Amino acid sequence: MKKNYYLIAISSLFATLFAVGATAQEKRPAHLGFLYPLSTNGVRAADYSNDVSIHALTGLSGGERGLAIYGLGGFIKGNATGFQSAGLWLSVSGEVRGLQVSGLVNQARQAGKSIQVAGLVNRSKEASGIQLSGIVNAAASFKGAQLTGIANFSHQAKGIQLSGILNLAEEVNGIQVSGLINKAKTVKGVQLAGLINIADSSDYPIGILNLITDGEKRLGISVDENLTQLISFRSGGSRMYGIIGLGSNFTHGDLPYAMETGIGIKLSDSKLFRLDMEASNVWGTNFKKWGGYSRTGIRLLPVLKLSRNLQLYAGPSLNYMNTQNPKGRDLAKFKMWDKNQMNTFKAIHWGFNAGLQIRIQ
Repeated sequence: MKKNYYLIAISSLFATLFAVGATAQEKRPAHLGFLYPLSTNGVRAADYSNDVSIHALTGLSGGERGLAIYGLGGFIKGNATGFQSAGLWLSVSGEVRGLQVSGLVNQARQAGKSIQVAGLVNRSKEASGIQLSGIVNAAASFKGAQLTGIANFSHQAKGIQLSGILNLAEEVNGIQVSGLINKAKTVKGVQLAGLINIADSSDYPIGILNLITDGEKRLGISVDENLTQLISFRSGGSRMYGIIGLGSNFTHGDLPYAMETGIGIKLSDSKLFRLDMEASNVWGTNFKKWGGYSRTGIRLLPVLKLSRNLQLYAGPSLNYMNTQNPKGRDLAKFKMWDKNQMNTFKAIHWGFNAGLQIRIQ
């Protein structure tokens, strides 16, 4: 019996999906049904628009102007305004204005001033409002916000793209925020990624690696007041850049391995000089019992351009550090404040950073 029930429901879904109807010509106050075409509008359901539609399994209409609820799937051949809800799938051939909520997929030709909420996928040719989904949002163009657990896709994006893994767009006028990767061609705004930003043009990429075609990349070696030596890679746009570095400290044998991540911004630039400000975090460790060393700080770096691609820099830094290393006090030589609590040494201190770098793009 259950198999027959499921077969009927699935057959109704497909019948509703492929039903042919034009834009609604007549209006009705209510449309009640079990599954298409077993409803008060029958096989002509696509010829009517309704104020209220309630269907136990699937439903078809020419348009909806208020409340529409479908147990499994709803298929609207015209425009929809108000609230539409379905357990699995909502499909609107025209424009949506209001709120769409489905368990799996929302699909609309145009979502104007609307909110689409889906367990899996929101898909629209044009969207203006909010797309919220568990896996994917896709729109040829959108103005507003795309929020998803996995990936956002758009050709033209105006507003914010927020995803757990990937944002992909051609033209961005706003913000891309991703847990891993942002990719675009032209960005007028900010890219913020947990790992990589990719673009032809992006002035404000914030990430560990920023592969910007018209930006710059620099490879350098640096040393700080604790004689921690790092080989660092800086990459970004014309204004902001990311920092990643690996190195060591031979002076403090308890912390022989070092790593750095950070972001920087170019404050000024001329033919012979530039001025950078950077925020970074440096870790030192021996991968053993002490839990290492962490220093977070801001530094101001005047840069002397020795040639077109060779640059020398040096400048002060203000840092907050904490460590469980017994020699922690030796790692904060110019202290403004310090505290030793529960085998952890903390301090705010001055420092410096100097280095030589080569511009490779």
